Parts: sequence; structure tokens; C-alpha cells
Amino acid sequence: MGTRLALMTNPTNSEDEEEKLEKEEAQNEKDFKDKLEDISSRLARIERVLARLEPEMGEFQQSTRLIRDGMDFYGNLFEMMGRFSGRQRLQKRYPILAKDEMSRLIVEALEPGNPLNISQLTVAVRRGRGTASRRIIRERVKQLQNLGIIQESHQDKKAMYYKLSDDLL
Repeated sequence: MGTRLALMTNPTNSEDEEEKLEKEEAQNEKDFKDKLEDISSRLARIERVLARLEPEMGEFQQSTRLIRDGMDFYGNLFEMMGRFSGRQRLQKRYPILAKDEMSRLIVEALEPGNPLNISQLTVAVRRGRGTASRRIIRERVKQLQNLGIIQESHQDKKAMYYKLSDDLL
């Protein structure tokens, strides 16, 4: 447009040059509109493809979620069966575990393999039983140590930690 104004104000330019510039501007405008239409049609195609893919992707995601949930279920089931059979073996070997709920809860708390101190064991037993005193937990830990069911793991500045005996794992 700036060139058009210059042509209009400059008397030396001919009408042919002005017409030529007008045609160029019209062509540029047409090219711009064509590019916009091309972009718009490409976006419409992308939207159609995504609309077709979205239900398939949803089905795919749902299928993979179901497979993963099924595998988690069976994994948890096998883990639970392993724990149950391990408990049965322990209870056959050490009848005190079948008779004494507190001792059984202490062993179950230590089952995952992470060492716990007396305070942590007391909290775990309280969760399973409702009540438990640290003194009684400490006595049961000593009994279980004497039977070879649990052993000392390590000690930090404040407390001794206990774990299941290595020969039980």
C-alpha cells in the first residue's frame, strides 16, 4: 500500500505501473487466502483423523488398563498365597504363633523385610489388635528371638531394630 501511495503522489509514474502494482497486490492477497484455506483444510483433516483415532485409543487404553489390573490382581493373589503358606509353615514349626496373636502380629509386621524397632512394632500390633504395650511387645520380641524366629538387624543411636531370621526367608 505504501508503494501505491507513492505511485499516486508521484506524477512521473505511468498508469501501467500503477495497474501492475494493483495486480501484484491482488495476487498476494489471493495467495494469502489460498494459504489460509489450505491450512484450514489440513486442520480439518487432522481433526477427522483424531476423531477416528480417539475411540480406538480409548479402547486400547481401556484394554491395557484391564490387562494391567488383571496382572496386579494375580500378582497380589500369588503374594498373598505365598504369605499364607509361609505363615502356615511358621505356625507348624512354631506353635506359639498359632496360639499367641501378639507374637503372630509381630512376625507379620516384620514380614515385608523392613527392620522395625520396638516402637514401630507396638504401633503395628496396635493396628491389628487394638491395644499393645511396649513392655509386652519387648517381652514377646525376646521370646521370638530365643526361638530363632526373629533376630537383631541393626542399631541406630536410639533403638535396636529387628527382622525375621535369615533362615526363615
